[in-house]
Amino acid sequence: MAFSSVQTPARPPRWLGRGTLRACDFSGPDYRILDAEVTAQDALLAGHLQAWQVQPGLWLHGVEARDLRTMSTRSPAVPGLHMVVLLEGCVDVAFGNQGLQLQVAPASAAGAHVQACGAVIHTRPGDMFMRQWRRGKFERKLSITVQPQWFAAQTLPMAAPPLLQHWMEQQLLAIRPWQPSPRAVAVAEQIIQLAREGSAPLLLASRTLELVHEAVQSLEVPEPDPAQTVPGVLGVREHRRMARLKALLDSGGDGCRTLAEIAREVGLSASALQRQFRLAYGSSIDEYRREQRLARAWAALEQTGCSVAEVAHGAGYSSAANFSTAFKRRFGISPKLVRARV
Repeated sequence: MAFSSVQTPARPPRWLGRGTLRACDFSGPDYRILDAEVTAQDALLAGHLQAWQVQPGLWLHGVEARDLRTMSTRSPAVPGLHMVVLLEGCVDVAFGNQGLQLQVAPASAAGAHVQACGAVIHTRPGDMFMRQWRRGKFERKLSITVQPQWFAAQTLPMAAPPLLQHWMEQQLLAIRPWQPSPRAVAVAEQIIQLAREGSAPLLLASRTLELVHEAVQSLEVPEPDPAQTVPGVLGVREHRRMARLKALLDSGGDGCRTLAEIAREVGLSASALQRQFRLAYGSSIDEYRREQRLARAWAALEQTGCSVAEVAHGAGYSSAANFSTAFKRRFGISPKLVRARV
């Protein structure tokens, strides 16, 4: 993958917040706090939040903060390619109807190495971004956003993996797990430090491009050597099978089929299906189905005139009360309040 020569950042790094951030700090015409109890002066976040432009269309976002409230927020997602490196803590967000949960296990008392994790996301115009806030939840992460105009401005050819080309040409919403290499983690840490110091802009740009390069190339999964298969790591065939299953679940095409029925259709045992899906996406199939049904229920409440009971039934709940409990636990707001906003 080739890039144009490194350019000086268009503007210096800037702090969006240091210390305590309040609801008014997040205000915007399309930013919505899905909690009726929050006022403009309520403290929401304790820590640091940064955003800076490295090149036109190439942005970095750094977060090192702890949530002070339990709630949900929603805002338009910036169209383009996003890379997330989670260094500490956990992330619980959604792009459109696709959830993303990441968690870095804390180091053990024995001094085990903390392994960062990440994801590559492609978003389209009109996709929404939702963040789940949970009081006490901590996250330290670096995100890179590559907007379409950045790709268009590159003067040297870029050999993008077929998967990325497919996402961009077909305008698909997609999320792909990414395990950053030790080098990528070190680069992410260096980027954060360089941004804080506001120095060495050329080095900052080159390190950012290095991280983009690794994340993009991770989308090109090589065929594994059968003689060197690593236990607990999915091969290409299994990844593709799980991707087809995820697409089915995302569309709601699984209907009311049981796990055993789905497993038979894909030619696996139920236990093997669960194991492979968890390896690919970090959650059980039942958990993922529940997340998708609740996301579709939110859309139904906003876009149709259906009652809460009707939406609950469509989401597979026999009890509207149970549905309301699950909905509020997931989004931090009751389905009645969502429907009342229509």
